[in-house]
Amino acid sequence: MTTIDNVEEKEPDWLITNYIPRYQITSLAGDGGSGKTTVWCALAAAISSGSSSFLTEEMVPEDFGAAKPEKVMFFSAEDSAEYTLRRRLRKNGANLQNILSIDIADDRFKLVKFNSPFLEALLKEYRPALCIFDPIQAFVPPEIHMGDRNAMRNCLAPLIGYGEKYGTTFLIVEHANKQSGVWGRKRIADSADIWDISRSVIMAGETNEKGIRYLSHEKSNYGPTASSILYAIDEEVIRYKGQTDRKDKDFVTAVDYSTRQAPQREEAENFILEFLQDGEKEVSELDDMAAAMSIGKGTLKRAKTQLRQDGKIKTWSSGYGQGKKFYISLLDTPSTASE
Repeated sequence: MTTIDNVEEKEPDWLITNYIPRYQITSLAGDGGSGKTTVWCALAAAISSGSSSFLTEEMVPEDFGAAKPEKVMFFSAEDSAEYTLRRRLRKNGANLQNILSIDIADDRFKLVKFNSPFLEALLKEYRPALCIFDPIQAFVPPEIHMGDRNAMRNCLAPLIGYGEKYGTTFLIVEHANKQSGVWGRKRIADSADIWDISRSVIMAGETNEKGIRYLSHEKSNYGPTASSILYAIDEEVIRYKGQTDRKDKDFVTAVDYSTRQAPQREEAENFILEFLQDGEKEVSELDDMAAAMSIGKGTLKRAKTQLRQDGKIKTWSSGYGQGKKFYISLLDTPSTASE
């Protein structure tokens, strides 16, 4: 043991300012197809070439000088270096000579586990600034159940020691669970220990805006969480689109509402079309029947609007004052009331 007066105080050191602390574990989690692989390829490219990362697009001063290029090591159990990853790294500006890997087709790949002597030997030999594992399940020893909290913590704990010992920062890629209505900590699949042992957690997902994705900084042990990053993927290249204060909860809630709303509106549209098969109806009659069918007023209104825009129905009024009535029919139905 040592007395604390002999401990040197240090400020956090960042591999990527405010997002990825050096010598620690950072988690990158998201749904399938959310762009996680392209994101880590862009981050690896920046570290390997000494260029600024898209995460720090708005932090970098105009007179920013190139940082020192550093080595990156990655292990991917989902994509081939030959057919996919080399191209993505190259397109995102990587210095390919600074990036090391063992391809999944290599027999030694199965020896790469979080607590394996083989992994430590590789880190000791090459001393990469960043080491990426994609996805986490491929590097957990087969005898360990990811739902076993103590076992998972013991499995991941060696990485913390390796970080200080070999100067390596670890980025672990994880899948988000498919449960609706959850965000943040509950979005990481398989084990709560992944969140706990990570010093930084970033969630990836898609916004409601076509082609725009987000990275939400959900956890930071070394300060406030940073802004969420908006980006697009254009021919396998990350394109920075801005920052926002919205977090994973805001995006997930918006997407859940949108996906829930669409089927409800479609059901209401089908109801309207079937109800009008016999000819024109008073709008009040349609509204009363919709209420009896438990179709909400808002949903019914959106369905009417969509059907009018699609040229499937028409509405009109007849009469004046208190005797005024409103009618609705299929577009090709002759009207008996004067329009």
